[in-house]
Amino acid sequence: MEEEDQEVIKSINETPAQKAANRRKLNEEAQEAKDLKKCLEVVDDKDDDVFIEATPLARKVLVVDYHIVLIDNKPRFTIIKADETHQLYISFITLLKNFDIEDLENLRGIVKKRFSTSKPTNFSDEYLLLTLKTMFEKPDEQDAGWKSQRSVHGLALVKSWKLLTSCGVHIITLSTIQLILLVERRYPLSTFTLEQLVNVTRLQVEEESEMSLELLRFTRQQLQKYQQG
Repeated sequence: MEEEDQEVIKSINETPAQKAANRRKLNEEAQEAKDLKKCLEVVDDKDDDVFIEATPLARKVLVVDYHIVLIDNKPRFTIIKADETHQLYISFITLLKNFDIEDLENLRGIVKKRFSTSKPTNFSDEYLLLTLKTMFEKPDEQDAGWKSQRSVHGLALVKSWKLLTSCGVHIITLSTIQLILLVERRYPLSTFTLEQLVNVTRLQVEEESEMSLELLRFTRQQLQKYQQG
């Protein structure tokens, strides 16, 4: 029997009380979605997607290596794929906008292997190593990144919150630090940071998506859990 037919039979067999409860649930879900959409800010982010001229990347070809190169004394990220095509990115954020989660996981493996027995010798490599560690590994609340949610001047303010749906990453820019995090994972964000994300800051997106609504919903749930102890 088709799933659709099963749903029809289930609906026919429901009692009036069950039907009323289902209607209430649907109305509540619709109202929640409406409320969540008010927390989104659709922005045009095309100006950030500027690449230095290089060989175009073929989609869905594995990332196999990377290099940091200096152009006009500024570090750029060179990503190399299995078919030997490459692309230069002007920043890590621009790189993220053009990655999917598989690309990101591959890059993490490359960086982790490269520095398994040695330490980075430049800022860009160290930034990559620490940022990817924060994103993928089990959080240590004693790490400086999480402690940066508070400074000597008090609790850090959230300046912006942005979602990159292509790779499932959201970026929380605080007055003290920028946190680049995976949507699907939970991190030790402070209650004050969560309160700002839920009640003050709107999530910047290029377009509304189920991922954006789910992130807002998850953040609300995390704050509620903290508040309930």
